[in-house]
Amino acid sequence: MKKFFVLLLFLSFLPGTLSLSAQTSQELSKAQKSGKTVFLVAYTTKGAELDKAVAIAKSANQKAPSATTVVTMNASDAGNKDLVTKFRISGAPLPLILVLDKNGTAAGGVILKEATAEKLVDMIPSQKSSELLKGLADGKSVYIVVYKESMASKKEIMNNCATACTKMKNTSITIQVNADDKKETKLLRTLKYDNTATQPVTYVVNSSGQLTDTYNGMTNVNSLIGSAQKLIKSSCCPGGSKNGVCK
Repeated sequence: MKKFFVLLLFLSFLPGTLSLSAQTSQELSKAQKSGKTVFLVAYTTKGAELDKAVAIAKSANQKAPSATTVVTMNASDAGNKDLVTKFRISGAPLPLILVLDKNGTAAGGVILKEATAEKLVDMIPSQKSSELLKGLADGKSVYIVVYKESMASKKEIMNNCATACTKMKNTSITIQVNADDKKETKLLRTLKYDNTATQPVTYVVNSSGQLTDTYNGMTNVNSLIGSAQKLIKSSCCPGGSKNGVCK
């Protein structure tokens, strides 16, 4: 996932109608309230390319109709400036299809020539990935504890993470991931989780989205805090500083 970019348009108002910019914000808000993932098609000009992008987004929507919706956004409309900034799409080749998770956070996106319905569906975040994205979007570091029900040390490890969060004045959050949850397979693969682990594994992601440290089993609170505050100099970060888990 890369960083994304965009530009301009003007609208006239008719009595009793919404501007396209107001309509876009309203549709995004409605989708978020209903807990749906949004395939957001950003564009500046209408035509064949926009029609193709919308068709791909609608095809993806048909693969998960109850969990997704399609919204279009004219990125050149001054009224959409805040959304363009929020999703970091200023300057991108358009049309562009973004995948916004149920919290309204950008989970990824593709330019038209690379877009397929399958790719878009594959970008839909799992429940735990969504929690991770939300935490990073809120500027927080994240402790991801991967466990199995048979692991006795889970409770103590979770308590240490909770203490670290408190000492960091709630600038961090903890996410629990059951290693046997098939819905979280993609996240576990991204974290490079070893399924032969005999103790819970704690992954520490700083507020810039970098995976700074991995702990097998127990570790002390000060180490957790230090890892959360660590910044790694790196040019690789899928999805940008707030959207990827990178090391």
